[in-house]
Amino acid sequence: MISTPDLFTSAMARLRRRGAGIGGAALTGSVLLQLPAQIACTDTPELGDVDQNDWAQYEGQRNTTMVSYTGSAWSVCRFPNTRFGCGSVEVIVKLRVRPVTGADINWKRVGVVYKTPEDQSERTAIGRYFATWGNGDEEWHVPVLVSSAQKTLLFDAWYQDGAGHTYLDDNNGELHVYNDGPSYQVVRVEPWRNTVVVDDDRVTGSISIQLADLDFDKQIDLYATTDGWASVIELGVGTPGERNRWYWAEDYAWSGRERWQIDLDLPQGGDALEYAVVYRHGVVNGARSYEFWDNNGGSNHVVPRIVVP
Repeated sequence: MISTPDLFTSAMARLRRRGAGIGGAALTGSVLLQLPAQIACTDTPELGDVDQNDWAQYEGQRNTTMVSYTGSAWSVCRFPNTRFGCGSVEVIVKLRVRPVTGADINWKRVGVVYKTPEDQSERTAIGRYFATWGNGDEEWHVPVLVSSAQKTLLFDAWYQDGAGHTYLDDNNGELHVYNDGPSYQVVRVEPWRNTVVVDDDRVTGSISIQLADLDFDKQIDLYATTDGWASVIELGVGTPGERNRWYWAEDYAWSGRERWQIDLDLPQGGDALEYAVVYRHGVVNGARSYEFWDNNGGSNHVVPRIVVP
């Protein structure tokens, strides 16, 4: 049997082990983790099991009827500087929750647990009530303050209903993603590394891309053509040494990024190779998928055919 003080101590210890912090909105003398009125008998979890999840995933019940990310978020510039632009960015995450009759409003909390690819520290932001919808559900806005250099967020939404329950929307374990800015913050072709050669008969050489490491499970596709999109070449992920498939090449020591590469050997030449790259997150467990493109600003990347004089 775990007592109420022991449960609170255990929960806070988990936060400390994961380097958790409070961000977004300040707490005003209230305890973040709600302790239920009655504590059931339970086994103490193994540390390895705890460390796989953040505190909301560990404490909460996955239930998107009670809380869900609406898919809407926006940003506001904070601490503007004439020389460097925004010192920080406040991202507002819009959530929906279902109120519970008879709940204690003093224990009601809505928020997100978030991190960035560059900084995997677990942080918690608390939301504020905004409006009640026609069906009785409530809209809450959660402000998350991040560096202007770290504007891609991974997060889950949580809701402590004031009646002893914590509910969770963590995108079926894959986390939601919000990228404040262009997609090249998440996926970017590295033209200085590319060695592609197009001639009359073949396309050979390598394409290198840089990815924000959102999750282990990734879907990366190359869409290309050598005949002006009369036909489309689609190439996905494979293993190192496999031709015409993306593979992991290295981790960058900075900024939570990876380099992936594809080694082309295509038996179709033409006037040029035109291509774009898409990177999808949330591709397992029935999660909501988020996709990010590098299509050279809508013009696609183009490698012209070698002209032999």
